[in-house]
Amino acid sequence: MIRITTNLEEATFVTHAGNFHADDVFSTVFLERLYGDITLIRLKEYTDDGKKLAYDIGLGKFDHHGRDFDKKRANGIHYCSFGLLWQKFGLEYLEKINVDNKERVFAILDELLVTQIDAFDNGEYNLDAPFNIYQLSGLIELFRPKIGTEDDENECFLKAVSFADTIFEEILQDANQKARCITIIEHQASKIKDKILLLDEYIPYEYALFKLGLDVNFVVYPSNRGGYAAHTVPTKYKGFTPKIPFKKEWAGLRDEALRQVSGIKTARFCHNNLFLATADTLRDALEFIYKTIQE
Repeated sequence: MIRITTNLEEATFVTHAGNFHADDVFSTVFLERLYGDITLIRLKEYTDDGKKLAYDIGLGKFDHHGRDFDKKRANGIHYCSFGLLWQKFGLEYLEKINVDNKERVFAILDELLVTQIDAFDNGEYNLDAPFNIYQLSGLIELFRPKIGTEDDENECFLKAVSFADTIFEEILQDANQKARCITIIEHQASKIKDKILLLDEYIPYEYALFKLGLDVNFVVYPSNRGGYAAHTVPTKYKGFTPKIPFKKEWAGLRDEALRQVSGIKTARFCHNNLFLATADTLRDALEFIYKTIQE
């Protein structure tokens, strides 16, 4: 069982608050399977002191956001938190549940699931990526009876229907949300200046930008982890290559180190892959952009 707490003292696991991604979600699923009951706190900021198992936050051994982080697979895909946890505990988990050929199963899961999630989170996924991925049709096929079992085909079908019903409902709600976001951004399009879209609050804007064909290179919005975020716009929808990346010398830096290099007073963080930068104030979030495009 996963229990969410707001009390740091009683938490045994820590991850980040704000928008969640496949990386921290699947990490949490895996840790619950490994440890059983876990008490988790989701924080905006945290420094990993080794007293709790922190992942995707804290710059510890299960966080991939540090400037010097360069752990990657032979295929070039960097590890994310899920990949780091799987590398450390995957075999232990498979042994715990008595899996035969655990080394082979470990490698297959890493290839077909973990690497995909790591690649998406790191901005390294593309259609020619050197690994297989589970798409929705493939996920449905996973519910088919397995060889060597007496699985009832109709029961398997109903499990697939239940899963598909959940996914359908979420996709339906996502479509409704996308439609609302298009309307919101249509109304704000006249405010675009210097190819920068300013949002009063965070909304999932990506689909609307490309659907409307707006000429935007950056989006700035209040971060749900505090302060403001400046985000590059990719060259294509769901792509990871920014039209204009932030400056290379900022990659992976945070707080005082980033402030010293960038000259931006309230700078917080710049992603290693140069598509996201954050600051305490709107003015400084914009400063990341202006310093970048001046070059």
